[in-house]
Amino acid sequence: MRSTSVSFVSRMFAAFALVICFYSFFIAADIAIKTQAIYWFIGALVSAVLPYLKDVSGYVRSIKLGDIEIALNEVKQEIQRVDNKVQNLDARLLASLGQVRQNEAALTKEARENRQRIYDESAQALALLPSETKLSLQKRLTLNHLADAGIDIKTLKGVFRDLGYYQGEVNQLFDLDFVQAVEQFQVENTPGKPDGIVGPITLSKLAELHT
Repeated sequence: MRSTSVSFVSRMFAAFALVICFYSFFIAADIAIKTQAIYWFIGALVSAVLPYLKDVSGYVRSIKLGDIEIALNEVKQEIQRVDNKVQNLDARLLASLGQVRQNEAALTKEARENRQRIYDESAQALALLPSETKLSLQKRLTLNHLADAGIDIKTLKGVFRDLGYYQGEVNQLFDLDFVQAVEQFQVENTPGKPDGIVGPITLSKLAELHT
């Protein structure tokens, strides 16, 4: 009721102001009165538009709210896609680590002892190499083992980070910080000498602790 009366009054004033504008500009002889015609015209225009401002404002707000809702839905969909991707990665990682543990469990005691002796000799040989050569060899051997297990460096770094051994950036780089994290893990959790190479023994222990 109130909006209807405001609309009616606005239209009536607009009509009145338009009549005064017409009279001032076309009929009145006084120059001072003629110059006032523009003000009456502006008043008429504002009064004519005023009743529709609420509708226009509501329409603009509805457009903005609609855009916001669309944007929020897109964000939610992206979060869901990321969550699904993470869950799929976790599932593949657990499956890979589970297979490593099964392979280790299938080894005989003699096979484990022979392998450990070879690993210890390799660790001693690695310690004598120049730093760059040593890092390159550690990377190559680690990648060979990871390829067999179906795991990449980035995923492996994430596991070491979750266990608190690695604090660096989780990416595909095999760098010295990561090797040091591997060696610290080996000192605390695996037999023999640490060599910075993520092989079956280290992967098996990671599987045990990660799962």
